[in-house]
Formats: sequence, structure tokens, C-alpha cells
Amino acid sequence: MSNRNQGVIVNGLLLKVLASVGFGLVMGLPAAWANLELEALVAEAFANNPAVQAAQYEVSRAQAERDELRGFFDPQLNATASQSDYNAGYNQALLHAGVDAAILPGVYLGTRVEESYYSQLQGSTVTNVFGNNYNDLWQSLAGLRLGVPLLRDRGFLQWKLSDERAAKRHRMAQNHWRAVTQQCRHDVEQQYIAVLETVAQRYVAQAALNRVEKLLKEAQELVQLKIVPGYQLFAARSEVALRQESEAADQQACQTTQIRLLEILGASHPVRPVRASFDTLILWAESVELPPLYAEDTALKARGDYNEILDFIEVAEKEQAINQDNLRDDLSLNMETILQGEDPNDIIGTGRYLSEQNLGASIGLTWKRPWGYRTEKARMRAISATIDARHELLRQTAIRIRADLKVQHEQFMSAQDRLNLVAQAIVAARQALEAENERFCLGEGLSRFVLDAQKDLTDALKRQIIIAVELLRAYSNFMYASGYAGEF
Repeated sequence: MSNRNQGVIVNGLLLKVLASVGFGLVMGLPAAWANLELEALVAEAFANNPAVQAAQYEVSRAQAERDELRGFFDPQLNATASQSDYNAGYNQALLHAGVDAAILPGVYLGTRVEESYYSQLQGSTVTNVFGNNYNDLWQSLAGLRLGVPLLRDRGFLQWKLSDERAAKRHRMAQNHWRAVTQQCRHDVEQQYIAVLETVAQRYVAQAALNRVEKLLKEAQELVQLKIVPGYQLFAARSEVALRQESEAADQQACQTTQIRLLEILGASHPVRPVRASFDTLILWAESVELPPLYAEDTALKARGDYNEILDFIEVAEKEQAINQDNLRDDLSLNMETILQGEDPNDIIGTGRYLSEQNLGASIGLTWKRPWGYRTEKARMRAISATIDARHELLRQTAIRIRADLKVQHEQFMSAQDRLNLVAQAIVAARQALEAENERFCLGEGLSRFVLDAQKDLTDALKRQIIIAVELLRAYSNFMYASGYAGEF
């Protein structure tokens, strides 16, 4: 074989390959457009849907509640200014300032500084320790207090449990947001499929109307030519009216599905028109695929509603731990050290006019408990019942997700096989219609035979739409049941 002949053969093969690829790209364009348009609609719903926005605000609220607990360690400032006048005793002017704070690993620390001015001491019938020498006195005081919980809330256990509970609540809010967005995505997918379905149904109805109108026109011409009798017009006219009614109903259905789609998107006006067509529906249905095997555990981990229930159980367990700590007695160790001094002339008192020492200290234990812990025990029973109920709800959710995965996967596979079968039926119906049209034009058939062939083709096309919709809905339901693993 010559090089020229080889070049011709190679060029011919390249042209065939390019033609095949080009045809595949052209045929795949509607499916690609459908995927891109669906993703754009989902993004628009995530940005505008009220339920999604509310879930996002819940996440922010949960984060703020967790940040609120950090204020437990913020120092608390306090100050007091007072004036006391007694008819039978001395007068006192007091200025007090202090700082209290909680410090890890579990100590309450407080400091205070006080300055007092006593007057009319000589006229007091309450106390007179100065003889006849002094009538006024300045007193300075500095104190340091320490409180340590020994049983209940030891080491700030309740704050730690509350912080862990707040973290679980924040994660629960995040999983609630995930569940809402997954549901929103699923709703958008289902409604987008409904839009494609109604548009495809209207296309088939319009095509059927065009065919029957063409038949009526041909029948009228044949009647005028005396090829067929006039009674054959009656069936065609009846069919035209029925097809017009069907087309009007499909038009209304298209408008309804568009409005419902806008409702899910959270918009009153479409940002962009939905590019829907019969070919988009069918080619998209033919392009989607599901893996033959799937992992149920992966789906459970990806589902927002399942993980939200898990988080709720963990939150309840933290509340149970807090309440368990409340069943312990309240025992605390309290200590205070005071440095005090007085002076009749100087504001800063350092002398010992009221006692023989400037330094003093106190220590004590404080114990407290309710009589029977009825409140805490009842709360423990309520929390335990809540946890048990959520475990059952978790089990029910897992059963439902596993069943959805199995059912939707089987429905998808069945719809794929049926879609191939109905495609063969459409080819045969078109051939039968062409044959009946030819017979009618030759005067060998009846208009009723042509109408029956047209109806068979229309029914086959509608059946193709129904199966394609079932396939896409099964695909969407399966992806939702799997939690859109890898996307969230």
C-alpha cells in the first residue's frame, strides 16, 4: 500500500473520530447545560432561601452563646460610696473598691480596698476608745479573699461541662444547617426536574397537535379530491380539539412549576430563565450514572439530620453530667486576709488605734445542700428519657436512610433498563405512523388508523418522559439519601 493511500485512510479515520467526538459533544450539551443550570439554581437557593438563612443565623447564635461562657473569667469590678449618720453613735463615710475573678484551676479570688472616715466619736454612746483626745479617725483597709469549691463545681467542673455543651450545640447548629441545605438542594433538584417534565410534556403535546392538524388538512384536501369520504374529517376535528385542550393544560402546568421553583429559590422574580426542553430532559437522564455499590456508613456520616440527632444526644449527656454534679453537696473553703490601720490625722492609716495588730485573717468552711434533691433527681429522669427517645429517633433515621438508598438505587437501575426499551418502542411507533400516513394519502387507509398511530407515538413519547423523570428523581433521591457525600 502506498503512502498516499495510507494517508487517505488515516485522514478518513481521523475525520470519523472527530465526527464521533463532535456528535457526542453536541448530544452531551443539553445534559451539561442541565448540570450547570442546576448548580446555579442551587447556589441561588443557598443565598436566598429563608430556611437556609435562618439555619445560618442559628449557627451564629450558637457561636455567640459559646463565646458568652468566656465571660465567666472576666474580672468583676465593684465600688461603693456611702455616708452613715447615727443619732446615738459616730458618723462614717465609706469608700470601697474591689475586684473579683474566677481563676483556673478552680479558685474564686477577690481583692478590696476601703477607706473610712469616722467623726463625732466623742459623742458616741456606742464606743469611745480615745478618751477625750480624738474626735475624728481615718481607717485604711486592704483585703484578699479566696474561695475554693470542694465538692459541687470542683475545679469549675460545671463551667467546663457548660463549655463542652456549648461546643456540642454549635456543632449541632452546623449539622442543622447542613441538613437544611441538603434538603434545600434536594427540593431544588426535584422542582427543576418537575420544570423539565412539564416543558417536555408541553413539547410532546404541541408536536401531537401539529401532527393532527396536518392530518386534518390532508384529509380535507383528500375529501375535496373525492379520494376519501367526508366522514373521515370528524375524528380528526375531534382530536384537534382534544389536543388543543391538552396543550393548554400543559402550558398552565409549566407556569405552575416555574412559580414553585421561584418559591424554593426564595425569589419573586427569576434571575435567569430556565433553559428547559425535551432533549434536555432525555439526554440528562441518559447521562447520569450511579455506582453499582455504595457504603451505608458513609451516607450516615454525611447526612446532616442524622448527625444533628447525634449532637443532640451529646448535648443532653452534658446536661446530664451537669445535673449529676448538682447532686453533690455544696462545700467550699473560704479564706480572707486583711491589712488594717487607723490614724486621726493622715488619710492613709497605718497605726493601731482599734486593735493591737494590723494584720488579720479568717478561714472557714461553708456547707449547703437541699433536703432531698427532688428537683435534681426529677431532672435526671427527664434527661434520661430524652436521651432514650433520641436514640430511638436515631435508629429510625438510620433505618430510613438505608431503605432509601436501597429503594432509590434499585429504581434507578430499573428506570435505566425501561428507558432503553421505550426508546425502541418510539422508533417502532414512528415507523408505524409513517406507514399509516402513506396508506392514507393513497386512499388505502382511514384517518382513524392514522390517529391511532399518532396516539401510539404520543403515548410512547409521554412514557419516555415519565421514565426519564422517574430515573432523575431516583438519582436525586439517592444522592440526597447519601448526604451528597464529598459535596458538604
